[in-house]
Amino acid sequence: MTPLLAALALASALTLTAAEMGVTNETVRPTQPITLFNGKDFTGWTKYITAEPGSHPDITWTVTNGVIRCTGKPFGYLMTQRRYADFKLHVEYRWYGTAEQMNSGIFVLKTGPDTFFLPKAIETQLKRGSAGDFVLLSQATLNGLDNPKNRSVKKRAESSEKPDGEWNSVDIVVKGNTLASSVNGVLQNIGKDAYTDAGQICLQSEGGPIEFRAVTLEPLN
Repeated sequence: MTPLLAALALASALTLTAAEMGVTNETVRPTQPITLFNGKDFTGWTKYITAEPGSHPDITWTVTNGVIRCTGKPFGYLMTQRRYADFKLHVEYRWYGTAEQMNSGIFVLKTGPDTFFLPKAIETQLKRGSAGDFVLLSQATLNGLDNPKNRSVKKRAESSEKPDGEWNSVDIVVKGNTLASSVNGVLQNIGKDAYTDAGQICLQSEGGPIEFRAVTLEPLN
């Protein structure tokens, strides 16, 4: 994550208006389970990538055999078109292929414009060896931390990641301004006093070829 990358403008996969894409500022608080990825296409999502020669969001992000496949290049993210609050997010991911840098993340509480590689959000890190770290993106704050730059809150336990090629599960609970993230059933991080209590959810493209599946929300008990 360099200042140069953060300064690159993003190219949207769509040129539709917000209304045509179904984007809304209404906050959804789940009262029943919600399937965010239908296993067929990107209904309910919008693709963003950094503008690079020859790049296209539809190359970076595809659906293959019922899973979301991301090449990891160029950098960017896949974003829900709706804002969510008070939920349990479940995502499964695995690395595929080979790459020097196995890096990606899941963003929650994303707010603000889509003008830079790193939107304002709180990331649960998926980088190999660091899954479960929180990363505060673009002036996001948590635990009372000042954040002039992207800042990490290290995970609490030893790595609970599975070997490359195996599916991992991540569960992120957002309740008001508090967050908790677990990787493969191991609680890795807790944060409080987040800068907002609602926002969009994003899956990141950041250098490592990765697949996602079973992207769902559940209401809080």
